[in-house]
Amino acid sequence: MSQGELPVIHGSNWRASGPLEFNQPLLADAARTEVLRFVAQRHDGHLFLVANVWDVLIENEPAQFEGESWHTFTTRFVEAVHRGLQAQVKAKMERDEGVEVIPRRTMSEFLDRRSKHFLVDLRLTFRRLAHYMAIGIGQRLEWQRLMTRTRKLDAHLKSIYTEGMPTPDGGAFGGKGFRSTWQEGVVAVATALNRQPDAPRDALPGQGYDGDLIAPMIRDIGLGLAMGDTPLDVMAANLGKAGSNQNGGWEGAGGRDLHVGAWHVGVLPPTAPLPIASVTMTGLAFAAWRQKIDRFHVACIGEGASSSGEFWEAMNLAGARGLPICYILQNNQIALDTPPAKQSGVEVWADKAVAMGFPAWTIDGSDPAAWHASAAVAREFAMEGGGPTLIHVETMRGCGHAHHHDDLYLGNESGTPPGYVDRELLAYWEAKDPIPTHRQLLLDLGVDEIALSNMEEEEQVLVDQALNDVTEMEWPDPQTVTKGVTTLNDAETHQDRFNRLQKPFEASLELAPLEVGETSLTYAESGGWTYARAIQQAMADIADRHGDQCVFIGEDMEVAGAFGMNMALKNAGHTDKLVDMPLCEAVIVHTGTGAALSGMRPMVEIQFGGFAALGYNALINNAAMLRWRWGADCPMTIRVPLGAKTRSGPFHANMIESWFANDPGMVVIAPGSPQDAYDLLMEAAELNDPVIMLEHIGLYGLGGGLTGWGQNINQKVDV
Repeated sequence: MSQGELPVIHGSNWRASGPLEFNQPLLADAARTEVLRFVAQRHDGHLFLVANVWDVLIENEPAQFEGESWHTFTTRFVEAVHRGLQAQVKAKMERDEGVEVIPRRTMSEFLDRRSKHFLVDLRLTFRRLAHYMAIGIGQRLEWQRLMTRTRKLDAHLKSIYTEGMPTPDGGAFGGKGFRSTWQEGVVAVATALNRQPDAPRDALPGQGYDGDLIAPMIRDIGLGLAMGDTPLDVMAANLGKAGSNQNGGWEGAGGRDLHVGAWHVGVLPPTAPLPIASVTMTGLAFAAWRQKIDRFHVACIGEGASSSGEFWEAMNLAGARGLPICYILQNNQIALDTPPAKQSGVEVWADKAVAMGFPAWTIDGSDPAAWHASAAVAREFAMEGGGPTLIHVETMRGCGHAHHHDDLYLGNESGTPPGYVDRELLAYWEAKDPIPTHRQLLLDLGVDEIALSNMEEEEQVLVDQALNDVTEMEWPDPQTVTKGVTTLNDAETHQDRFNRLQKPFEASLELAPLEVGETSLTYAESGGWTYARAIQQAMADIADRHGDQCVFIGEDMEVAGAFGMNMALKNAGHTDKLVDMPLCEAVIVHTGTGAALSGMRPMVEIQFGGFAALGYNALINNAAMLRWRWGADCPMTIRVPLGAKTRSGPFHANMIESWFANDPGMVVIAPGSPQDAYDLLMEAAELNDPVIMLEHIGLYGLGGGLTGWGQNINQKVDV
């Protein structure tokens, strides 16, 4: 992209590929209402135009549509609206078409781009209605089964939490659990995805699992179940029992993370810093975009966590690059104890996507079919090059934030505490509870009551058996918690540490091999490489070695990179591996993490040491914890130039070694010579762990080949 170009409007050329087969006709009046509802939400200035076009075109149409007639009608409709927009501009704005709305953008160009966004939204709305009408009874029966499974599983999790399970030390533990009450409709997202629920337990994306990927949050257990997770795995993870798959890759270790996940079937485990899963999933979408993998990505988040800057960074990257991802933002009316009005000033949460340049819409979370239809059109759009979307789900949680929070939120039967929930709001959403309302719809559609009752009994047996199995499951050996910090080392047990520290210090009486001021290193007066040149050559050699699996991401990468460090890559023919990222360090690191989880070997650059503070959460709470939490490889190298001798002030000269020295899960290296810089960077790129390479800028040799202290440390590097 040249400097003066405007952002790509991803999806502006997208068209529905053909008609869908409806399972029941779409009433024209109902369709009109749905279309106008969307236009009122997102493009209210065009409401009367859309209504008028509809009323004119519908005169020659039947009272209801089938798939073919709907496809034909909506194609004509969008064309008519486009002509209407052009006519409005010509009638009222023709003399002002050349006026600059903002510098270098005329009225004509500005309005043309606005209309393209609007027409994309209209096409998606029409296609979403088509997917809704194409839903069959088999899909609805699957949703009902999965919603029932979710609620019955939740009931057991609540009982386990309340009563606890006996532990080897004579106590009891009930885990850390969250329920999905009234938000179970999320299960319907899965039926729009490419699933592989029978993938082997050791499968990874691209290695035994070739389906879509999801990043559920704490209300989305049902979505995980729909992808192939099991009630037993959910219970084991909630309790931290030995059979938990959150075991750091150590069979029987269990207990690492009380969140749930099933990576072998595409379910990314969430984290407590809530936006991490969404940003990591954006990194996985980035990898699919780079690797040209036909894979869709779903990232769930709540209205509270959507306030996080990292979530905005994720959407910003997805919008800029047109990544194949859908964000599902659920407003469940309260974020722990903070109401939505204190989280954001948006009219509807779908508005959050507008600034990022991609489509969004709002649905009623009590309707599973709306979830499915939305996910289906989002996937179709993304897989055909349209880019990201955001689905705002208006819903409510009918329980506390977590099991321990029920009394504070809903109130205790004793009246103490009384609960602070808005009772009118609670009653409104209780009447929309998706499980009984959808069950009644199935009965109205002709499903037999006995069949539904039998299904409910089967689900009760399933979760009861899981409860029996998890009760019999062993607790993990506490010593195993030290295993799997990195591929290079485990942590010490407390006892090992005590034993080591209690040993008396034994000083060595051997003479040092070198005198004070003497060095064993040899430097080249001519023909040697500077410290910077050694790093440049290592990057080029890494790119040669790993090919398309390697990508270099950071700020200002495609021109030259900070200090011109990417010129060697460009000269070696690897320009295509350099990717400019938005100026937000957190999403840069999270993207690298997601790419690593997708099987790539990314190299991330943080431009200056002080800026690494902006990516600290991404490094410490995400990349560094993946192996220990659930045994994931994260082969990512993070290069960080740091230190003084650039006369750039404090924020460009921070020395940050101590920030990372005490946090496990990462390998930290700080080479002091060209040979070490080359060797360590080459080794870092081979490790399946995140490696932070700290490069002192003063050693680069930017001053005519000399260090910032005027010394020659150039070496003839053995490669």
